[in-house]
Amino acid sequence: MVETHPQTALNPGKMTVSVVHQELRDATAAPHQSLEKRLPFVSDDLDRGDYRRLLEAYYGFYFALERQLDQVSDLDTSSLIGRHKAAALAQDLEVLGLTPEQIAALELCHELPPLNNRLQALGVMYVMEGATLGGQVLSRIVKAKLSIESDSGGAFLNVYGSAAGPMWRSFLALLSGVDDPIQRDQIVQSALLTFTSFERWLERSQVLR
Repeated sequence: MVETHPQTALNPGKMTVSVVHQELRDATAAPHQSLEKRLPFVSDDLDRGDYRRLLEAYYGFYFALERQLDQVSDLDTSSLIGRHKAAALAQDLEVLGLTPEQIAALELCHELPPLNNRLQALGVMYVMEGATLGGQVLSRIVKAKLSIESDSGGAFLNVYGSAAGPMWRSFLALLSGVDDPIQRDQIVQSALLTFTSFERWLERSQVLR
């Protein structure tokens, strides 16, 4: 999930930064950097087996989290259109040798961040959407190291393709509508809990360095 911090993925000088976006940037910078150092993508000894196990762990988190997002009653479902990534992960895992039955049997994360309302959903989505931007960078790394491209096991890392920028900006537009300080804090806390939950899951899955 976490690959490149949203504040560095796009040129911030080309967009207006809302108060809540800046608060999210500041609050998540440290946990993001901490987790990024533990991910094996840039490891010299990364191999296809490591990569597949990492995608299996990602699938267990994304599938469970997206299922919960779909149940948030006060979240406009149109904001989720085209943003789910578990299907791309399943596609990659099939290409890498898993059967549909094996994918369906993968363990799912049961210690997810709370997702009881729209504000918590926006915090979760900030982390997920930001990670998608960073996936474009990792896509090039995986291609160079493992000769894996979008059609050969790397669909997840480049899931939005050329639409990555517009998808990020449309999410920021949704986010910018939250002005109340108490509501902004709920979003920030949700984003932080998403980092914590994801790192714990990857630790349990034994895919971190």
